[in-house]
Amino acid sequence: MLLIALFAPLALFAQSIPIAQARSLPVGSTVTVRGIVTNGGELGIIRYLQDGTGGIAAFPGSGSAPGFNATVKLGDSIEVSGTLILFRGLLEISPITAWQVIASGMPLPVPKAIQLANISGDLESQLVSIPCVTFSDAGGVFANAATYDIVDTEGGSAKIYLRSGHPLQFSSVPTEPVQLTAILSIFDDFQLLPRTASDLTPASCFYFSNKPEQSDIQTTGFKLNWKTNWLSSTKLRYGTSPALGSEITLPMQSLNHGHNLSGLQPGTVYWVQIEATHNGSTIRSPIRPYATRSLSSGQIKVYFNFPIDESSAGGLVPDGQSFDEVLAETLARINAAEQTLDVAMYNNNRTDITNALKAAHARGVQVRYVAALDASNPALQPQPPFPVLYGNNSALMHNKFMIVDANLTDKCWVMSGSLNWTTLNMTKDYNNTLFIQDQSLAQAYKIEFEEMWGGSGTQPNLAAARFAGTKKDNTPHQFIIGNIAVESYFSPSDQTTSRIVSTIGTADSEALFALFSFTKDEPAVALADAYWNGVQVRGMIENINDQGAEYAYLLSQGVPVRHHSASGDLHHKYAVLDADAPQYGPAVLTGSHNWSNAAETSNDENTLIIHDANLARLYKAEFERRWAEVSVSTTMPTLRPPTAFPNPVSEMLTLQYEAPANGIISVRNILGEILFQTTADASGTSRLNVGGLPAGFYLASVETRHGIATVSFQKI
Repeated sequence: MLLIALFAPLALFAQSIPIAQARSLPVGSTVTVRGIVTNGGELGIIRYLQDGTGGIAAFPGSGSAPGFNATVKLGDSIEVSGTLILFRGLLEISPITAWQVIASGMPLPVPKAIQLANISGDLESQLVSIPCVTFSDAGGVFANAATYDIVDTEGGSAKIYLRSGHPLQFSSVPTEPVQLTAILSIFDDFQLLPRTASDLTPASCFYFSNKPEQSDIQTTGFKLNWKTNWLSSTKLRYGTSPALGSEITLPMQSLNHGHNLSGLQPGTVYWVQIEATHNGSTIRSPIRPYATRSLSSGQIKVYFNFPIDESSAGGLVPDGQSFDEVLAETLARINAAEQTLDVAMYNNNRTDITNALKAAHARGVQVRYVAALDASNPALQPQPPFPVLYGNNSALMHNKFMIVDANLTDKCWVMSGSLNWTTLNMTKDYNNTLFIQDQSLAQAYKIEFEEMWGGSGTQPNLAAARFAGTKKDNTPHQFIIGNIAVESYFSPSDQTTSRIVSTIGTADSEALFALFSFTKDEPAVALADAYWNGVQVRGMIENINDQGAEYAYLLSQGVPVRHHSASGDLHHKYAVLDADAPQYGPAVLTGSHNWSNAAETSNDENTLIIHDANLARLYKAEFERRWAEVSVSTTMPTLRPPTAFPNPVSEMLTLQYEAPANGIISVRNILGEILFQTTADASGTSRLNVGGLPAGFYLASVETRHGIATVSFQKI
């Protein structure tokens, strides 16, 4: 065993105490603990350490503990002094005032074997192991800074988080079960942190090879289909709450299972769990909600606050093409409310809308309102007579929806789209708003609202209110509204980016998009793939200079994309697919969700995917009007291609290019995902350390105000 004497400068250590004892002290206490380090740099600068009593995180913080993260390695026995803090729910020692490595190469603590339902604060910052885990969205690759839903054989669920630059990044998401070893951490809610590929080892176990999928949605029932990897009999439990209550036994041994649930109520959410048994071994699916079809009219009304190109609409006309019309419909829906009004709105300076809500409250309508904690809401000041909850202290409560009379079949409405209740957003910026008369969708949105509200009461329950990463995937996703198939997703719980990507992947003829902000790699790659596969792709982006913006990447791939530089912000967040090709199943994707990492991982957002040819034609007509108004070229001035040598390269790559006044160099993988960026040297020569990249082919691009130029290179 190697003994080391590495100390923080002038370190003075108090007597160390067991980690469990340190964890019991108040936040702000100064503590000294010893433990074995259970991670290295793959999780960033943070280090988790564990002794026989518990685990704790040590975070150097800004300017504290110089050399800590560079020196402290997996398997080190260390002593750390510092202050106890809570960061997004995680107990940490930060700043670190003193530290020393006592020994290296120590055996790691044995991971505690658990099921996902057993996750609790008692295990925080410790190594855990779950014997049979499957990924809800298996296949594809692990993306940059993303979370992934997992389930185990007991029906428990949790999230895995991989930071940017994690060793698993760009590797395949397992399609078969794995034994998962990870550190249990917290970022608003629990998350599991695997460290390397060895933490995901193949597991031979009994599992659901296909999770339950809903189909044939009727007013009195629906069908569920699922598969198990071994022959099994099953029990299906269901009810109108997660407590279930009813049970159906399906004794036939099978690999492919299906059952039509019948005798259900229209416009109702039912919770279902499947229990499968093979030779005495039992597995359970997560308890998931599904909706029946409602008896509502299914009317979908679409409003744009600026005129569309009616020549592209095939004779169709939206319900409104002006600010006045969308405002009138909003007020009409509020004024017609008889029982309930639930509003989740990012910001609001419209006293006319707030006064309508006050009037509804005065006539006995239950009004509940969720607003963004960090947004300006002058129309809600002074405090209105109805309760308002200001939510999401870690990111944005970015929703823009309203639910009217959710319990009344023929009176209920859901309002969704991109429009905030502000004069600027209504009169100057470009937005879309949907009003949908459907009780099933209203019930789903009500579940989401009450998750943020903290319950079903008239007043918010702050102790139970959930925002951002604390929310669960607990709403139905599939609906038949009228005769139209509709999907509904909420962020950050529902893996919305993967739904965006899969929807783009359905395009056969055309894919159009209009976005305020676009910084998420995966949809950009999907659009580029569609373009190279012959789909006619076009798009507009308002904020092309956001950090990580995909504008330059799409241009580099040849995709016609325009900066919306006209007056007023393009505040839309929509895509429209195959609008002129009904044989391919046209669709519209819209809501509050920008195509960004924040929308995916930390904001509260809502998204609808509507599979309807008429709606797609109207959204295409909106797109064509905006496209014609933007005269910015869809190509960037050409730079001479840079030179890269040596090529192939093992460590240091020299890149020579036209000397820019300023510029950025980006290195991407073959999927187009940015691996790292650096400032281009004004001399026209930059040296890039690519030694840490896996062997393979990559792209290096130089971007300046004069354009973008790219060269490929091979890492060996």
